[in-house]
Amino acid sequence: MRQRITDRLAELTHPTGEEEFLDVPFPRPRFHVTLRQGVIALAVVGVLILGWLMLRAPATSPQVPQPPSPPAVASAQVPGGTPTQDAPVKESIVVSVVGAVEDPGLHELPAGSRAADALSAARVLPDVDIRHINLAARLVDGMQLVIPEPGAAVPVADAATAGMPVPLNSATAEQLESLPGVGAATSAAIIAYRTEHGGFTAVDDLVEVPGIGPAKLARLEGLVSL
Repeated sequence: MRQRITDRLAELTHPTGEEEFLDVPFPRPRFHVTLRQGVIALAVVGVLILGWLMLRAPATSPQVPQPPSPPAVASAQVPGGTPTQDAPVKESIVVSVVGAVEDPGLHELPAGSRAADALSAARVLPDVDIRHINLAARLVDGMQLVIPEPGAAVPVADAATAGMPVPLNSATAEQLESLPGVGAATSAAIIAYRTEHGGFTAVDDLVEVPGIGPAKLARLEGLVSL
């Protein structure tokens, strides 16, 4: 049995002369891709696909939060002008009205009020002659209006507090000091100015007096005359 197997193996492995026909060389592939090149190619393809998907996606603009709207600014009416924005809110003033009135004492009025507004608030008594009072005089905070009783004379020194304008070219130092914001030094400077220049030619000349600027001149509007 063993001999038969040995003979059969020798028969199968004996050369037949046809082995050379089985040795056929196969052509080498012309295109060879390494692992690194394959990974790079896949990455490029992925980027291209992602870009294509982004281009096809509908464009949406990002929602930008809007800042809160600024609070509305109330317009204020400028005397003699038109409404303006961002004007400061008008403040009130307090004046004293004494004498021949039904409601003497302190009265709160809007800033820029005039003597006529104070007399209306205090209610002047009947038969009182108010022709000597400058009803158009502009009031300032802390001012006092003295309304004389019927038949009583108006003290010259109290002309300003009674609503009568103080004459710059003839007023005494005491009369000038009755004006708001005018003390002894300022009244002396006013008298010195009118003496040196022969009197005031306009109320605006007060700005040439040391101690009086545009702000104080505005406070004296309607309270002084030539």
